[in-house]
Amino acid sequence: VIDVAGIFLPTPYTGFKAIRAGLLTDTYLEAQHVNQHKKAYDDLVFDAKTFRRIEQYKHSGHMYDYLSRSIAPEIYGHLDVKKALLLLLIGGVTKEMGDGMRIRGDINICLMGDPGVAKS
Repeated sequence: VIDVAGIFLPTPYTGFKAIRAGLLTDTYLEAQHVNQHKKAYDDLVFDAKTFRRIEQYKHSGHMYDYLSRSIAPEIYGHLDVKKALLLLLIGGVTKEMGDGMRIRGDINICLMGDPGVAKS
């Protein structure tokens, strides 16, 4: 498990590829700092108090609300948007239809709004 701090930049296209791509572009992360927390998730150890809290959340029936409120807690409100982002993070199930057609379980979200209203 690591933290990476850096600059998210577009990869500029040149020539015919730039004309064909239009506004689309590839991106990359120019890492400025990398911090490793632990080697693997197996190193994560829970104490009895943490297990009790998890059980309380699980049995409360409000896990969806708890998790959605934990997304960007510094931004007040917008609970519907936070719930949609939670579903985006979790993803869905890919379905295989009888005729061989696949339905992706991935969700795509486009947040639109005025500048400075916490879209990113």
